[in-house]
Amino acid sequence: MSKPVVITAMTCVLAAVLCQFQFANAQTSGEPILTIEEALRLAHSNNRDLKHYGLEVGKQREALEEARTHYYPRLDTSVLAAQLIRPIDFTIQKGQFGTFPGTGPIPGSNTDIHTPARPIAIASVTATQPITPLIRIHLSIEDQRLKVDAAQVSFEERSQKLTDDVRQSYYQVLQSQIQYESQQSMVKYLEELLQLTERRLSQKVVLEAERLSVKAELAKAIYQLTLIEDMLADRKEALNHLLGRSVQMEFSVQHIPTILPEQEDLSVARATALQHRPEIKLAANRMRQAELATKSEKTHYIPDISVQASYFSPANINFLPQNIGSVGALLTWQPWDWGEKRHKIRQADLVEKQAGLTVEDTREQILLEVNSKFRHLREMRSHLAVTEAIRDAETEKMRNQKQAYSQQSILLSDLLKQQSYLADAVSQYHQAVLSYWSARADFQKTLGEE
Repeated sequence: MSKPVVITAMTCVLAAVLCQFQFANAQTSGEPILTIEEALRLAHSNNRDLKHYGLEVGKQREALEEARTHYYPRLDTSVLAAQLIRPIDFTIQKGQFGTFPGTGPIPGSNTDIHTPARPIAIASVTATQPITPLIRIHLSIEDQRLKVDAAQVSFEERSQKLTDDVRQSYYQVLQSQIQYESQQSMVKYLEELLQLTERRLSQKVVLEAERLSVKAELAKAIYQLTLIEDMLADRKEALNHLLGRSVQMEFSVQHIPTILPEQEDLSVARATALQHRPEIKLAANRMRQAELATKSEKTHYIPDISVQASYFSPANINFLPQNIGSVGALLTWQPWDWGEKRHKIRQADLVEKQAGLTVEDTREQILLEVNSKFRHLREMRSHLAVTEAIRDAETEKMRNQKQAYSQQSILLSDLLKQQSYLADAVSQYHQAVLSYWSARADFQKTLGEE
């Protein structure tokens, strides 16, 4: 084979493989394609941690329904079945119930009452309707309603975090997938280049050192391919775990668009974050809980007054009435507690002030985070423009170098060097695209959006 023919063959290999390397991100391995929208849908449907938060909301709602039952009368029933160990004996003295002109003393003589040692039963039923405690019950129900709201906000917060985690994990998988496809193209290119170099060595056109150099680059590329493949597998398993499915599920991710959305307005972003961020909702919720706790402590100064109806029936005991019923008012109060109530109220006041400070601090922290993420997103947008310009420049240089190599005006080493520059430029561009979308996902999280 003549030297011009060899040069032409190598040029064709370089052009084809470099084209394949440049557009490796458009290829797939034949695995099912997982879009980011489908990933988010699967995560919100199957993620086990999110389901845990959903169950917590259900628990708090059941606790609210339980608290509402305290509005109604409390029914207590008890039945004692026992065996008397010793007989019950007592004497009613003559005239103990009085002496009357027409009948004389009642009873007329001493009367012995005897109940043998036998089984007995005592049944009791009591119904108690709270009156003044209804104030505290109402406050406790309001507090439990706030706990339901807090659990719902926590669920929304975890949902937003899950959305961000899925996006970040998705972009990491995409990054490794692009690197893997690009490295595959590089390995294929070096394998074909090694074959050409060996043929040229047999023709005594190149030196043995050049063949060994290409062989070393191929071994290095294969090693890098193994590292990238393992990283890709780890990241896919992590994403599968977030989606709540088997970590062994095989898939490929879809490439994200390179067309960027319009730049956000910072003032609008701040207002959106203050309106939607779960943290500020939780802080306000705790503030309201602290206020209710203070009111609840103050109600302990009010005596607990309840209406109570009771029924008592001792069975199989001689002389005692078999049916005893009563209706009345039950008062429970601790008039002197050595300042316990006062100190509890002061503690509740301090907790309320702490909650107010937390609300203010949370608001400022959210604004700081929004400002920081907004600036980072703006930097990533600018960085993407820089890497895109560098990629276009290196692509044009590569086109010129291939033309110069075909005309034998540059060496193979010069072409390989330019190929390396182009590969780095393409890699940095893809990395910049992913960095932008990752920064955008972080920014969306700071806004409280999903």
